[in-house]
Amino acid sequence: MNLNKLRLKALRKEGIGVFLFPVLWSLSKLYCFGAEVRNFLYSNGFLESKAFPFPVISVGNIVAGGSGKTPLTESIYLILEEMGFSPAIVSRGYKGKEKGPAFATDNVELFGDEASLYAVKGYKTIVSKNKLKGIEYAFLKGANVVILDDGFQYRKLLPKINIAVIDPFNPFGDNYCLPLGLLREAPKNLERADCFVITRSNLIDSKRLNSLELYLRSFRKPIFLAEQVFKFWINESFERTEPPEREIDVFCGIGNPSQFVEMLINMGYKVRNYVIYDDHHAYTQDDIKELKRFKNLVTTEKDLIKLRKSGLRLKAPVIRFDAYGLKEYLSSNIENTEKLEEEVERGFIPSGISTFKGESFFNKENW
Repeated sequence: MNLNKLRLKALRKEGIGVFLFPVLWSLSKLYCFGAEVRNFLYSNGFLESKAFPFPVISVGNIVAGGSGKTPLTESIYLILEEMGFSPAIVSRGYKGKEKGPAFATDNVELFGDEASLYAVKGYKTIVSKNKLKGIEYAFLKGANVVILDDGFQYRKLLPKINIAVIDPFNPFGDNYCLPLGLLREAPKNLERADCFVITRSNLIDSKRLNSLELYLRSFRKPIFLAEQVFKFWINESFERTEPPEREIDVFCGIGNPSQFVEMLINMGYKVRNYVIYDDHHAYTQDDIKELKRFKNLVTTEKDLIKLRKSGLRLKAPVIRFDAYGLKEYLSSNIENTEKLEEEVERGFIPSGISTFKGESFFNKENW
């Protein structure tokens, strides 16, 4: 059974969930306690956080999966390019084998689905299990702004801008920490954010949106509403293609599958069948064999990148977020980096650029 379904059964105390609830509740309390201890140690100086002289933008959330972080990261990347910067995305390459730092390619097994998705679209993407090393490597390779993917809990870094992504449909992860809920830490820790981006703001009813905005205003930080916008359809080769027929068969392995299905229905499609896999699911030959039974397959970009060579005929909608006011906010908060770039080109490395213990990738020997 899908792990998320088991979690929901526990929350509702349905069937086997009656027995699972006390176990998951106890584990949830332990998880929250551990997160609070860790935050206390960083916030009070017992553990050290590092900063870079180049701007680093962290994009993350307090809820595991399904907030729209990936398309927002892409939108920020394109905004930075439009502003004249040379951005790079740094990711730990979740479920990938590559330790890095290394440039991501479309090899999902090595780099994970998200990093490979960024790379196949032409975004400069670096995978590194040690994110600080990844950031240094990005600057060494020509980036002057770094977007740290999924960086809100990465307390080893002091980012220039810390963006908290908020899903208005489930902003607080069912009000429990993992594994009973989806919270990675308590909502009060949103105080670390420099700004909030509420994704899919055009899809939620105004009453719920206003209630969420009212809560977030208590942190006295800027709030940006990001509307979900459909761009075009792509096929399994990541080429633009014609829209699918109106009756479709849907499958996906993402953090919030119900919203994906609902989006397709709202676009006017009739969903004949749908198959839900766990988030970041690694597709097997048995899965592919099962999916071949269907005729008009539609999935997400994250799933598409993992099935490019499967032989399946697939289509996926390309989604972006238009966050009004975010470009101006980024522009006013990112310092001019031209002087620093000139100093680096002359061989001068400002103090603080090597900000972690161990071998530095940002030195003359590696140029």
